[in-house]
Amino acid sequence: MTFLSRILAIALVCLFPTVGPAASQSLHAAILQGHADEVRRMLDSGSDINSADAYGSTPLTVAATFGRTEIARMLIAAGANLEATDGQGSAPLHIAAFLGRTEIVTALLAGGADRYQRNGDGSSALDIAAADFDDDLPVYAGLGNALKPLGLVLDLPRIRAARQTIAAMLAPTSEMLADVRFDPVVRAGDWPVASPQEAGLDRQAMAALYLEASHLANLWGLLVIRDGTLVGEAYFHEGGIEQASTRHSITKSFLSALYGIAVEKGCAPDLDAPLLSQFPEMTDAVRDDRKRAITFRQMLKMRAGFPMEINSPQHHDALFMSGKWNWIGHIADFPLLGDPGTRFGYSNLTSQLLAIALARACDTDLEPFARQNLFEPIGATLANWTKGPLGYRIGWGEMSIPARSMARFGQLYLDGGTWKSRQVVPADWVRSSLASYTQNAWTTPKLGRYLRDIGYGYQWWSARAGQQDIHFAWGHGGQLIALVPALGMVVVTTADPQLGLDPIRDPGWERELAIINVVGHYISGLPKG
Repeated sequence: MTFLSRILAIALVCLFPTVGPAASQSLHAAILQGHADEVRRMLDSGSDINSADAYGSTPLTVAATFGRTEIARMLIAAGANLEATDGQGSAPLHIAAFLGRTEIVTALLAGGADRYQRNGDGSSALDIAAADFDDDLPVYAGLGNALKPLGLVLDLPRIRAARQTIAAMLAPTSEMLADVRFDPVVRAGDWPVASPQEAGLDRQAMAALYLEASHLANLWGLLVIRDGTLVGEAYFHEGGIEQASTRHSITKSFLSALYGIAVEKGCAPDLDAPLLSQFPEMTDAVRDDRKRAITFRQMLKMRAGFPMEINSPQHHDALFMSGKWNWIGHIADFPLLGDPGTRFGYSNLTSQLLAIALARACDTDLEPFARQNLFEPIGATLANWTKGPLGYRIGWGEMSIPARSMARFGQLYLDGGTWKSRQVVPADWVRSSLASYTQNAWTTPKLGRYLRDIGYGYQWWSARAGQQDIHFAWGHGGQLIALVPALGMVVVTTADPQLGLDPIRDPGWERELAIINVVGHYISGLPKG
């Protein structure tokens, strides 16, 4: 249920009791209608202060939604659960921030509401208030139109101004930031280090970034690099400077680099050669003739036409969980969702087939190839790259890399493929990889609260955050290597690799979005380079 339809449903449940559960709706209705004396009487007579309606809304949620400030204060004083969430994972503080209920936000914070609590979209109340108001105008417009027949009006100029005030209220104070530590560890022969001030960055903004990060249950590491210098580093939970669990789909961007290196060496398949040129054993098995036209260039761009497995339990299980690992056979049995080259579809099978094709064409095991041609030249560590039962490295993921080595890879791409004057990845390949061949590559106009204009290159994502154009490698759970070219910056996150490992049955998506929001919030606030 969307935010718009949920609020409308709450109003209907409260105004027309027969639509909702009779046991809980009288208190909700009294709150919506602003009958403070009736609410007080009902609380004194023992009504459940935390009762939830059919949509998970508690009395305090209703008060926050419809701006019943006096009643909200009454409920807070009476011990209402300030962190209770509705069916979308939103607490009263999230709702009050979105609807510009400044006095209710003040009361919630005074009552001890958790300002770092995340909703089902991975957003804190600060994310909700601080993100671009204009991006939310379609939601406000639809909500206003739906509520008008009920005599309820949204004052958008008031909400716009109130959100700015609320964002300032929710932002950490200088006292909260004073003790935040993110000083990099100095190690001989490793990254040079500097303070934010020495690197031309705002120390308070970085402290706010690390303070937010410290409240994320699944974030393990956060690094910030400026002009080749490490200026911020902190590890949380199971993270550490040497920690190197799988980085999941970050591997895809490394695989793209290996393809570019192989092109330079003359062993990679021609970009416009057909996929089946490296899989002759599948020639007779393929029944859909469109598959004979799939090229490696389309594969790199995720435009081959194979399905996005995360949206299909059948194909997800066939690829990841069946135990058959029939990756090559899937060329024949996975359907195409469109003609090759005509549409974007994020497909793990596509990356796996790229890895197999590259290994075959170069007659090599990709792990030693990667160590010799990519990792060692930039001083990075590849702790492990899992080999599948067919004898090929897993191309969609399963590289295990420490955070600092991820940062080296990001710096390599930021510098056009060079490392200490050595051209490790061809410069034209880096440019082609970071270009966007698909606009609106995400399922919605924005990814989280801050990233918009999502695009896709050669196994790299792109987006806009505030005034910054960014490129990023992205792995499941919240693994990120984000490049901010205009400012010479790299931001790296590592995260719990097991979180929501089965994305259909156990998504954990809001926690991954929380990491994206923390990074997006910081980058969107950076000045234009």
